[in-house]
Amino acid sequence: MKTRRILAIVALIAAFLPVLNWYWLRLGNGSGEPFGLLALALAVGLAFQHRHSPSLRLAEISILLYGLGIFFVPPLLRTIPALATIAFLTGMHRQAGQFGLLLLSLPMQASLDFFLGYPFRLITAEGARILVNLVGYPVERLGVQLSLKGVIVSVDPPCSGLQMLWASALLTALLAALFRLSYRQTFYLGLIALALCLVANILRAAALFFPESGMISLPGFLHEGIGLAFFALASCALAAFARRFHHPASGSASQKKLISRRFIGLACGVSLITFLPARTQSPPTPEDLKTLSTFQGRAVEEISLSPREEAFARNFPGQLKIYRVGEDTLIIRRITKASRMLHPSYHCLKAEGFTISDSSVRVDDQGKSFLSYYATRINEHFLVTEKMRDLADDKQWTEVSAWYWHALFNPNSGPWEAETLLTPLSKNHE
Repeated sequence: MKTRRILAIVALIAAFLPVLNWYWLRLGNGSGEPFGLLALALAVGLAFQHRHSPSLRLAEISILLYGLGIFFVPPLLRTIPALATIAFLTGMHRQAGQFGLLLLSLPMQASLDFFLGYPFRLITAEGARILVNLVGYPVERLGVQLSLKGVIVSVDPPCSGLQMLWASALLTALLAALFRLSYRQTFYLGLIALALCLVANILRAAALFFPESGMISLPGFLHEGIGLAFFALASCALAAFARRFHHPASGSASQKKLISRRFIGLACGVSLITFLPARTQSPPTPEDLKTLSTFQGRAVEEISLSPREEAFARNFPGQLKIYRVGEDTLIIRRITKASRMLHPSYHCLKAEGFTISDSSVRVDDQGKSFLSYYATRINEHFLVTEKMRDLADDKQWTEVSAWYWHALFNPNSGPWEAETLLTPLSKNHE
């Protein structure tokens, strides 16, 4: 029995090595992914406290699905059947809350920001507009900005509510595990958590509109305090719903099952697949990205891509060029389709160890909007500006998430071009 367990563990480690390596890299990319370790620790702790019988048949199916998708499924989605295999082998799948915590250990925060950042900000801005109008102020919504008599207040990325959403999901899974809720009860509790999260974030945005617009003056610490207060209220309401769902029931006794030879064979077979060379598909190439000679009236000099940048460019569905503009660095990315590979620049800078300030939307001399923020690393200080534009018409976006949803539903309107400018600043910049 011990020999089979050792063989199964070794085979699983070899099979899951690609996702383990990806997970490790995501932990150190500066995008807040280590918070997933909290969910993982809670899941493991609860699994040791409440043990359940495994399901070898489901474990065989999940590891087979993992093997079938290893070269065709993105790493984040590929990790789900890997975690499911572990859950089925340990019996964690018997408790919806434990399984939910295990899934929340996935490094998904950057992906949530990319896919849901703009939609959540749009919902938050519209909800805040309605609430502020109800108290007698004729606020208009301009995209994800609120306007009142020429004063613009932006619902910026930190105010999208995605961090509150992830924390609410963590609390939902934890409550489901503590109250031993079924999968159906946990699903309903998750829907309630989503609704409470949206309401809490809308209330926060509406409350912060008044100090942000200069109508009232509040201490700076209250900006975070107001958000925490609304989240605390939502959490208390969520805990009350979880308590109402709870019905004490006798737990099933833990039953040990021998790991079958068939499962070991599947695990070994999948582990061998990971050593095969992956076949890559060449991305579509847009019309040639011509080399710039000037930028904003200044002479430019093209910079050769580093080996790391060349490796990224080979799989990028478009073209990449980098220029030196005086002391500034200009990055041009042209893309032909909606793709996760057009990362927001602050994700890339975080991965390089930079600290990113809150962003703001500004307008240039031509009336075009662009995103602006500061990036700092030890003695390096940069002002970063970024915008995306449609080369076929005059449409423009200040953030990648907004561009992505437009490109996804309007695939024939491209190609598109992302322009990022890094301007070095002195240590004493404001």
